[in-house]
Amino acid sequence: MNTLKEKTKKLVTATERLLQDFERERTERNEEKEILSSRIQELEEKLEKTCAGVSEVSISNPINQSPDTVALSAENIDALVEEIDACLNLLKI
Repeated sequence: MNTLKEKTKKLVTATERLLQDFERERTERNEEKEILSSRIQELEEKLEKTCAGVSEVSISNPINQSPDTVALSAENIDALVEEIDACLNLLKI
């Protein structure tokens, strides 16, 4: 009978320790969850601000350019490529 009481006490003690560990882990997980939720909210706010900024830039700098501007840009690019080629040829000498 004495052995049964001792085994029961050991089981009760072990169960209490397990419950305490479980409660501690649950508390830690809840704290981590709150921290992560807060971080997610901060990042979502940052994303919204960034998207708003991109929208403002898109509105103030429209992508659609006039054909003259595009042609002028192409001419400038061609001229730059020719100058780079000339410089490279000089370096080869």
